[in-house]
Amino acid sequence: MPTTVWLVSHAASAALRSGTFPQAPVAGDDAEEALDARALEALAAWRERWHARLAGGNRNAEVPRAFTSPAAIARASAHAAGFAGATPADALAETAFGAWQGQRLTDLAREVPEALAAWTRDPGFRPPGGGESFDDVRTRVGAWLDAVPDSGHNLIAFTHASVIRAAILHALGALSSSFRSIEIAPLSMTALRRMQHGWVWLAVVD
Repeated sequence: MPTTVWLVSHAASAALRSGTFPQAPVAGDDAEEALDARALEALAAWRERWHARLAGGNRNAEVPRAFTSPAAIARASAHAAGFAGATPADALAETAFGAWQGQRLTDLAREVPEALAAWTRDPGFRPPGGGESFDDVRTRVGAWLDAVPDSGHNLIAFTHASVIRAAILHALGALSSSFRSIEIAPLSMTALRRMQHGWVWLAVVD
């Protein structure tokens, strides 16, 4: 059987809902504190809908190996979704936003409108202060995806919208300039399957 990689976008955090760039992960941070009541409610619904299917509740299903971004919100999402043993992987980390970490989009739109506009259009644009471009993210995510063994053993990864966009475009061999045309909702799932001719993007049916 071909290998399938399930990519799950983490639950919405308060920062995400308020339009704030996330802070960089801090070693030893408490993952469970990343989830508020709304996130926990959404994850409970996700688990009821998907966990049995993905974690072997179906007699014919194989338990996938689970990975997660190092970010607290992703680790907490994986745990609450029923994948407590998920392995953190640096390649699945959120985009590094440099000096924009912790800043609100509305504030940046007022203070540095040209830079923010470039970030929304140009996949090669790097936020100031050591930020990553979308192309940077695509390079590391594509390398991780291509290193997935062609063993027929499925994987599930709890990660970020930017990472999932990068994985989709890498799998399709599409131009990075398409990155803003892909919307990834919190707790949505994307499935990529490795076939003989390369990766295939699968429609996920509830």
